[in-house]
Parts: sequence; structure tokens; C-alpha cells
Amino acid sequence: MRETNPQIESALDELSELVCQSLMEQGDQLTGRRDGLLRTLLMSGYTTTHDRNLMTDVETRVKHKCGECAMHRGGALSSITSDLSKKFNVLAKWEAHSPSDESPSKPANISSATDA
Repeated sequence: MRETNPQIESALDELSELVCQSLMEQGDQLTGRRDGLLRTLLMSGYTTTHDRNLMTDVETRVKHKCGECAMHRGGALSSITSDLSKKFNVLAKWEAHSPSDESPSKPANISSATDA
């Protein structure tokens, strides 16, 4: 059994619902809400490991929620969940970098950069 918390469960359920709506062509709210939900997952402690995969977690929930549609549109489902997984991994990688990884810190304003 995979341990999660209520925030992770809620975000995964909402992502699954939005993916179902996209598969049934009942709106395209997924695009607008995707990044916020992925950030919620990341900040709530969801990480992809050898036993946890966002693509698999969402696909399983989508198949449970909108079974028949998900089965007939398997290619579209895989494409959507693969995209979600890639975006999550990019976000996780970006969040893991500290500012010093990219460039040295700079003065906040002119007075801290000079003796003025």
C-alpha cells in the first residue's frame, strides 16, 4: 500500500477527474489547472520513486472513474498522463535547484551594492 496524505489524494483525484473530462471532450480545464495541481502534489510530498509513478497513479484513477471511455481512448490517456508526468518531473527538478546553482547572488538594491 502506498502511503499518501489527504492533499495528495485530493490533487490526484482532481487531476483524474480533469483527465476524464478531457477524454470525454467535456471541456479543457486540465490545461489551466494542471500546473497548480502538479505543484500541490510536489509541495505535499508526492515524489516519483521506483514504486510510485504519476503516470500510473493517474491512469489507474482515470480508468476507475471513467472506465469505458478510458479503455477506448487508451492512446489519448497515455499521451495526457505522459505529458503530466514530464511536467511534474521538470517542476520537481526546478524546485530542487537552489539559487546558487544557477548564478551568484546579486545586491538587492543600489545602496547595498555601493558605499552610498
